[in-house]
Amino acid sequence: MTPPPSAKSGKHNRSITPSRPMRSELEEFAERCRAWYYQQDDDAGRLMTQTLATLPPSQRAPFARLQASIRSSYHASINARRDAEYKAHLSATKPGGSLMPHSRAEPRGALAKKERYDRFDRFIRTWCTMGMPGTKPFFHGLWAVMRMQVIPQDLGGAGPFRIEWEIDDAVFKESGGKEFMLEAIDVLKGVLAFEETTSLSRSPSTNSSVQYNAFAALSPIHSRSQSQPLPSESTPDTRAPKTPPISSRTQTKRPRAPSDPFLDTTTLSTSYSSANTGISTSSSSAAEEPLTPLTPNAELDDLFMRQPPSGRKFGECDVYMRTWTAPDLPNPEYLTLLTLFPPFITRNTLPRFPATSSPSRPADIEEGEVMDEDHNKLKVGTGTMWLGSKRRTDGWQGGWWTRLKLWFAQVFC
Repeated sequence: MTPPPSAKSGKHNRSITPSRPMRSELEEFAERCRAWYYQQDDDAGRLMTQTLATLPPSQRAPFARLQASIRSSYHASINARRDAEYKAHLSATKPGGSLMPHSRAEPRGALAKKERYDRFDRFIRTWCTMGMPGTKPFFHGLWAVMRMQVIPQDLGGAGPFRIEWEIDDAVFKESGGKEFMLEAIDVLKGVLAFEETTSLSRSPSTNSSVQYNAFAALSPIHSRSQSQPLPSESTPDTRAPKTPPISSRTQTKRPRAPSDPFLDTTTLSTSYSSANTGISTSSSSAAEEPLTPLTPNAELDDLFMRQPPSGRKFGECDVYMRTWTAPDLPNPEYLTLLTLFPPFITRNTLPRFPATSSPSRPADIEEGEVMDEDHNKLKVGTGTMWLGSKRRTDGWQGGWWTRLKLWFAQVFC
């Protein structure tokens, strides 16, 4: 009988099981990832990128998942810290409390009006520009609230009622960075005297945040181009592109029969399959190293499931919508503040509330009155606005000159 061919003499060898990555290697890689993300250590970032670039294909998945887990923990800590800063500054700021003491003593006086004008003017010129598209929806909604406050109720405005504006807290935290968040709270609540309260509806921005699973399918977005430094010029690329083998080119054109002698039918039971890891065993790297994909080791689970330093995960923060009630300012001051908005905001179409001939207050749900929410709510810029139940104080219409200008606008507009 002819002896079976040896492994050395065979041209098409079966895949062999590779050696697992050592726990010390993964721990060292994890420390480099934490140093890069949490401390912005450039040397650690280069070593992290170099490690991923030089790994064998069969061992790349555990390292990539470990890097993605640490990156998710870092972003979770950033979100938790920003949320804490937002809530702390919001609770510390009182309506009208950011004005000077003499302005707070007489909020309707000339000095208070001038201070509000100057502070709001500086806020608009800093953050409401064409070069900052992220803040445009916020200022569009703010302009609509202030503009409809001076429109009579029979023309679709607020009239004697104060508008309630429900917006997401993420608008403050993510539109223009930390400086915009702090200054927007300070101007809206501390200077203009907006009143805010937590809404009962949850924020839609929390629906997209999910907790990261270390052994879930590796997403293609976890590539070297995201959140990683560029490799140093002194480190050459040691992996030259290879021409795919014939089997990989023909396998993508037509399905192969089970009896095909050139088809590798290795069973992948509990290993990382190509569908789960996104790394194909018949790619160009498989011609260089025909190794069986690596099975995750249970001893390394704690490296992936380690809690972020902040102690929180994505989706754990209770984020709700927030309702901001328009300030109780007279129409003349509203008209003066509206002149500060740039033309790319004021040229937008202004919707109107359902016009009512009588200045009756809006329907109160607690008293059993029916209110068509979809009919009475408007969406302008960002968030939703409607007529609130709070009335403005006497004298909100201003003097005879202001009423005359609004009357001309009512007749000819």
